[in-house]
Amino acid sequence: MFEKGPYLFQQLLNALQLAGFYLPLAVAFSLIQAISGRIFLSFGNVAMYGSFAAVYACFGFLLHGYIDGAATLLALGVAVLCAASLGLATGKIIFLPLAKTSSLAFMIGSIGFAIVLQELMRIATNAQDVWVPPIFAGSGFSILTGDFPIRVTTASLLGLSVSLTSIALTIVLMRFTRFGRQFRATADNSFLAQLCGVNTQRIFVLTFALGSGLAAVAGWMSAIIYGGTNFSVGMMLGFKAMFASLAGGEGRLRGAIVGAFVLACVETAWSASFGSAYRDAGVFAMIVLLLLLRQARVNPLTHTDEPKL
Repeated sequence: MFEKGPYLFQQLLNALQLAGFYLPLAVAFSLIQAISGRIFLSFGNVAMYGSFAAVYACFGFLLHGYIDGAATLLALGVAVLCAASLGLATGKIIFLPLAKTSSLAFMIGSIGFAIVLQELMRIATNAQDVWVPPIFAGSGFSILTGDFPIRVTTASLLGLSVSLTSIALTIVLMRFTRFGRQFRATADNSFLAQLCGVNTQRIFVLTFALGSGLAAVAGWMSAIIYGGTNFSVGMMLGFKAMFASLAGGEGRLRGAIVGAFVLACVETAWSASFGSAYRDAGVFAMIVLLLLLRQARVNPLTHTDEPKL
C-alpha cells in the first residue's frame, strides 16, 4: 500500500499537468463549436504556431538578458498576441464566409487551413525541431522523498498555473462581461441576437481571436515544459481537443473542461498500464467508446448544417 501510494500520486500529478495542456485547446474548440455550430480542426496547428512564436520570443528575450521567469512570461504574451492576430485575420477573411455555408465546407476549410499553416512552418524551419535554452535550470521542489521521490519542476508548475489562470479568465469573460452576454446570445440564436442589436459577425471574429489565443497558451506550455517544438505536432493536438470537447458535451464550456480532465486521466492511465507505444490509438478508441456509451449525437457532416450567422 505504501509503495503504491506515491506511484498513484505521481500519476495524478502527470494527469493534472496533461489536463492543463489540453484545457485551453478543448475550451477553444468548444467556443467555436458554440458560436458557429461547426467542427473546427485547426486549433492544434494554431497551438503549434503559438509554440514557435513562444520559442523564438523566449530565445530572444534570454539573449537580451532577461531572467528565465520574465522571458517565459513575455514569450507567453508574444505567443498569445501572434495567435490571436492570426485568428482575428483568418476568422474574418476565411471562416466567417464559410460559417454561412454548410458544416462540411467549414470543416474542410479548417483542415485546409491547418495543412497550409503546418507546411508554412515546415518550410520556415527546414523540417527541423526548434529548441529553447534550458529554462529555470531544472529548478523545482520535492513533494516526497525516499525510495519513490516526487519532484515538481518550476516550469511545470508555471505552465499549469498559466493554463488554469487562462481558463478562469475565460470563464469570467463569458459570465460577467458584455462580450460574454453577446456571445451567449449569438450562440443561442444569432437571428434574435441581431434583432437585439448584437453585431454577430464581430462576435464571431472576436471568438476566433479568443480561441486562437487560448490555443497559443497550450503551445507556449508545450514549448516551455518540453523545451522545444516542431511543425508536426498540430494535427494530433487538434483531434485530441475535439475529442476532449465532445466527450464533455458539444459546445459547452464546462463540458470541455471536464472532457480535458477525462482525456488526461485516460491518457495517463493508458501510459502507466500499457506504455506509450500505442497510447494515441488506445486513447482514441476509449474515447470513441465513451461517446458511444453516452449516446453522443454528433455528426460533423450533418449536425447543425443550417448556418448560424
